[in-house]
Amino acid sequence: MSEIPNQNQALYELKPEINFCTCGCEARLVKERSAESEKGKLRYVVRCLDEMCGRQGRYTQYPWQAILEWNKSPMSEFPDDFRIPFMTLHGLAGEEIRGKLNEKRVELEQLIKKLRSEKVGGNTEQMKIARLQLMWVIYAQSWAKLKYPREDELLAAAERAEQSEEEDEMVD
Repeated sequence: MSEIPNQNQALYELKPEINFCTCGCEARLVKERSAESEKGKLRYVVRCLDEMCGRQGRYTQYPWQAILEWNKSPMSEFPDDFRIPFMTLHGLAGEEIRGKLNEKRVELEQLIKKLRSEKVGGNTEQMKIARLQLMWVIYAQSWAKLKYPREDELLAAAERAEQSEEEDEMVD
């Protein structure tokens, strides 16, 4: 298993941009104090700026985590193409991209498991980078699944659509 390359790579280089909401509006990262916490710990969430829309992501402990959670969600408008800061996918076919992302995810999950078994703290630079890279890979997998669907996924989606149409006809 390989170590994370460029261990000295600054975390800020891995921090993602926030995707637009599927309603077409911008979304913004919001920092607030948790009501449940006695110490008033900070938590982060991404929210659509359109008050009528009201969509928001999941609350997280880290700003980058909130952004990646939003970006991989169905509320987020996926970009046509995007770059992962620590991987090159350019020139690869859809199935190759999905395979490479799967391999990287397994590698990162194993590294995190190894670091935990060695009692490496969650706030060390190495653990933060590993967790951030894993979130990027999960986000990229969501993007790749939509952009490069497998035949079985296309068939399942077509069956669901057909079933929905039949149910609609029965209601009419």
